Amino acid sequence: METMQPAQEHQTQADFARHMGVSRAAVSQWKSRDILRDDAFTQPGKKGKVVVSVAVEQVRRNRDIGQALGNGIETRTSTDAEPSADQPAEEVQPDFPMADEAPVQVQPTAVPPAKPKVDTVEDQLKRAKLEQQLRTNRIQASEEALRQGMLVAADDAREQMTRVASMMLQIFEGSLPDLGAAISAQFDIPQRDVLHLLRSEFKKVRATAAMKERARADAASKERVASIEVD
Repeated sequence: METMQPAQEHQTQADFARHMGVSRAAVSQWKSRDILRDDAFTQPGKKGKVVVSVAVEQVRRNRDIGQALGNGIETRTSTDAEPSADQPAEEVQPDFPMADEAPVQVQPTAVPPAKPKVDTVEDQLKRAKLEQQLRTNRIQASEEALRQGMLVAADDAREQMTRVASMMLQIFEGSLPDLGAAISAQFDIPQRDVLHLLRSEFKKVRATAAMKERARADAASKERVASIEVD
């Protein structure tokens, strides 16, 4: 393997520009901006060849970051030899995927099915406690409505309705003589005959009504439906 030779101590400005990895104009700017001083040249007035070791140190010390970015970040600041012509600098190739490489496919993660909820003893106790509390609330609401007169027992209501119906029948039956007298006077018919006819027809109406009511009660007793609303 051929070893790299150190740079010559005295170089022309063009060679020094290639050594530093910049353009010839950049070296001229270093001279005008006093980045390169007189002692970096072999002749006064910044003429002649460049003293490489002195010039590199002056560039490293005097050049600001703005000048470095303008001339390129890869400006050489050492006296190492440049790569030879038969040994080109290594180029960094971008890491592109090969054409024959298939793209990597990301498989979706399978979601496990949800497990059915187990009805534990604790859950059953909670439901039982809730049902008991709802029943207690319904009982308390019924008792409150009963105290306020908004709710009556079914037997008491049935008894009251029977009493009202019986009273209405007695009133209507007691008015038959007055009705007979009015009809007799209107149509000039004997009052006794009119009253007899009215009572006879009234008995038939009562019997028919009683029969229908008995049939309805029998049907209701065979099928009873209880409806309870849960708050």
